[in-house]
Amino acid sequence: MEETQPESFQRLTKTHGAALPQVLAERMRKSLNLPDRGTLDVLRRGVEMLGLKEPLMLAQFKPALAINPATQAKYAANRLRVVRQVCHSPNNPKEALDLVLFLNGIAVATAELKSNFTQSVRDADDQYRYDRHPQPKGGMLEPLLGFPGGALVHFAVSQSEVMMSTRLAGKDSFFLPFNRGNAGGAGNAPNPQGFATAYARG
Repeated sequence: MEETQPESFQRLTKTHGAALPQVLAERMRKSLNLPDRGTLDVLRRGVEMLGLKEPLMLAQFKPALAINPATQAKYAANRLRVVRQVCHSPNNPKEALDLVLFLNGIAVATAELKSNFTQSVRDADDQYRYDRHPQPKGGMLEPLLGFPGGALVHFAVSQSEVMMSTRLAGKDSFFLPFNRGNAGGAGNAPNPQGFATAYARG
């Protein structure tokens, strides 16, 4: 934000001083949790802040045409992070997701990883169904797993298959294949250079 919207950032800094990071985080979380907004809307339309005439934008999607240098610079300023073993739960601080993908600090995807030597992709989606409830009974809404303000997609990944869900609902979570197919059939073709799901990294 400081790099892509310096004037707005300076104005907010004058208003909030050292408290700005906390003020921004609270405002973003409040916007993410609104039932008529959620993660995708916040990424597309930004958040409104007191003292600013325009919303503070949180990401720049890839422009269809590379003709505007300012838009290209904002797109290049996006910060993508992949973080391992993310302790994410206000209900159980010891719980950790295997991987979380962040766009400018906002979680956009989570992943549970399994090895074919010990478990299958079904064990990963069962982990989401039974151990990753978006709002446990009597508990708080999980910020990375809840809808609409959590990650946009949740992946169950093994060395041979990938499954995905866009909305977790406990045991009623529904996962779809995220595979490329194998000779007209299900799954993924063998990969002589590594795992059959290596495509999912890019």
